[in-house]
Amino acid sequence: MKWVLWTVLVASVSGMLLFYVWGKVDVVRVGYELDALLKKKAALTQEHERLQARLSQLTAPERIASEAGETLGMKPPGARQVVLVPSHPEDENPGDESEPPLRLARQTGE
Repeated sequence: MKWVLWTVLVASVSGMLLFYVWGKVDVVRVGYELDALLKKKAALTQEHERLQARLSQLTAPERIASEAGETLGMKPPGARQVVLVPSHPEDENPGDESEPPLRLARQTGE
């Protein structure tokens, strides 16, 4: 009877110690995973900031204008290529200048 009680006691203590150690090992493992994820987040944040800066550079109006001129051969329209169109033709009042006319460009045979 003493032998069985002693075996149960040793098995119980061993089980509790094993459960305790397993919990501590799991906490350390989760800590390493958290550290790796924080490093990855920092790297992604830095990459996002780099990409935002690149987007700002690429969408700058000056860069687009120079790229259109140099690469595509585009240039601003000439004086005869701009046609003024009233924004509301049915309400057209020649003396009423409260709203500026809409400016459209069209291609001519130049």
